[in-house]
Amino acid sequence: MTTNLRKEETIWQNSIFMRLFASYSVSMLGHWFDMVAIIVLFGYVWNADPMMIALIPVAYALPQVVLGQFAGVLSDKFHKVKIMMIADFTTALLTFILLFSNHPITAIIVISLRATVNVVHSPAQQGLVKLVVKENLIMKAITLNGSVNQLSKIIGPFIGASLVGIASPKLCILINAIAFTISAIILLTIIVNKEMVMKTTMIGQQNAETEKEHFWGSWKKGWVIVYQKKVLFVSLIACFLAFTAIQMIDFQFPVFFREIAPHLPQLAGWIMGSSGLGALVMILMLNRYKNLKQYGWLIGGSLVLIGGGFGGIGFLQEGFILAIPLALSFILGLGVGLLSITSQYIIQMETKQDEIGRVTGISNSVISFTVLISPIMGGVLIHHFGFIPVCLCVASFLVIIGISLFGGNNVLFKTRREEDEKAMSLAE
Repeated sequence: MTTNLRKEETIWQNSIFMRLFASYSVSMLGHWFDMVAIIVLFGYVWNADPMMIALIPVAYALPQVVLGQFAGVLSDKFHKVKIMMIADFTTALLTFILLFSNHPITAIIVISLRATVNVVHSPAQQGLVKLVVKENLIMKAITLNGSVNQLSKIIGPFIGASLVGIASPKLCILINAIAFTISAIILLTIIVNKEMVMKTTMIGQQNAETEKEHFWGSWKKGWVIVYQKKVLFVSLIACFLAFTAIQMIDFQFPVFFREIAPHLPQLAGWIMGSSGLGALVMILMLNRYKNLKQYGWLIGGSLVLIGGGFGGIGFLQEGFILAIPLALSFILGLGVGLLSITSQYIIQMETKQDEIGRVTGISNSVISFTVLISPIMGGVLIHHFGFIPVCLCVASFLVIIGISLFGGNNVLFKTRREEDEKAMSLAE
């Protein structure tokens, strides 16, 4: 009788995850304060030329592209909380150093070093979530982290821009340094707690016994895992195509709206906020579910939403009603939110504990690669053919891919559980 009356455990009762969640929340908010400050410093304080400004996303993305996969291997082999704590303390230190940078080149070097340190964070965090959160609560954990990410993108730039207007941009950088210090201290409380230490080191001991292969062997094994598990492989390709398309068009929005709405220079920022709100709304909707099924419909639906948002914007003409691009960017954001949560959920559910770091590292590396190539591709294509034709072609491509995933759902997205059940039935 007492067993039946016992309440089901919630994600809020998981002390390790809640500390991890608090650490992530503080660091993400600080990160977006920092982003505003860097943009203002380069654009308005230092009057940096366009080429120097173009190096900012490269400084963030290149370390992830080059080192992301190796960071995933490290997170599978070593203590995940310690890796994250060291990364946060080092990030805080480098951010304090950034406060004293008075030239764009110096700042770019520090930003790239900081991004290099941070490549280990995401694979370690994903692995820790899989370790300490029960399978029926994985969806809650992913959507909570996703909600904080989107809220930070909205709140951080808004408050950060206000602080920049009142004080120096470097105040926002200082806030980021303090935020990462607090994040590291929160992670330290996990390490010093005896009960939590036992839980978080257990997997490290298991890995030491089972994962003795060479570093390069572990890295190759990660790619073998992605390639052999069709769900992981197809979802990674879909994410690569989606984010390639988004990055191609995203950076060109100011150019397009400068032509059709020169009196609304703030429109690009409003669209960014509306897109972030759409992603947040989708993530909050997904938070109601314990698990996800029919991955083909979910990923395909996300691509259709993103393509529909881009396509609608491509049809805008001078004299448009302001609510239309905001609504379209909201739809686009719904698609981005659906895609990001579904892809994270697939990685969590379709990998084993000693695989998730490598798979996450590979995914981050591939997605970050789009930041390096897509803006250049988009700029070249739009220079030759114009924004509208390129935007409509990209939108059509995404919609076609999305519809194809609808049809291929049963073939392309066989889950690990379905494959295990099939193997068991054949064995019997």
